Amino acid sequence: MRWQPAAGATVLVALVLAWPYDVGASWTDGVWRLRVIAGLVTLASAFVLDDQAADVIAPSPTPLRARTLFRVGLAAAWAVPVWSVSLLVVAPRIPDVWMGWASLEFAALLVAGLATAALAARRYGQSEPGAVASAATVGGWLLMLSLPGPVSMFTMRPEVSLSAHLRWTLLLVAGLAVLATMSRDPALTRR
Repeated sequence: MRWQPAAGATVLVALVLAWPYDVGASWTDGVWRLRVIAGLVTLASAFVLDDQAADVIAPSPTPLRARTLFRVGLAAAWAVPVWSVSLLVVAPRIPDVWMGWASLEFAALLVAGLATAALAARRYGQSEPGAVASAATVGGWLLMLSLPGPVSMFTMRPEVSLSAHLRWTLLLVAGLAVLATMSRDPALTRR
């Protein structure tokens, strides 16, 4: 498994957190820092599904779902503490409700990135799906940034934040569904 993207992302997250705030910075600066951190952690987590041993044609006593969940668990074991520390550092600067919204955005982005990597690996046979998932994550993030006001996902206006975060919830549910589907072993048949 590749550990270098996680190490590099941890250093970048530390730099983002240590970057000094402007004198007149509002709470939105802290929210955008959390969004950048969520993107960095997602990009690094996508590489956890790179499996050089997947090309070996041999029976495995461990089902695909267990192997996938193990790798996703390793990604979560790194991503959740990094996110928790980020929340603790930024917490004094942003309202509590936005910490919850940012955590929802992080979870949706992380699951969507892992689902994209699993889709690239299982459906399209990519031996290194992390690169594909990273490119798709950056493209998706830029697409979400360019959405117009009524359907914007990165909003700071309280009157539309609920509808924007409902869209984030839909992305989270869709990512979980794709991840569960792609972790089903194709060798299993129904009885």
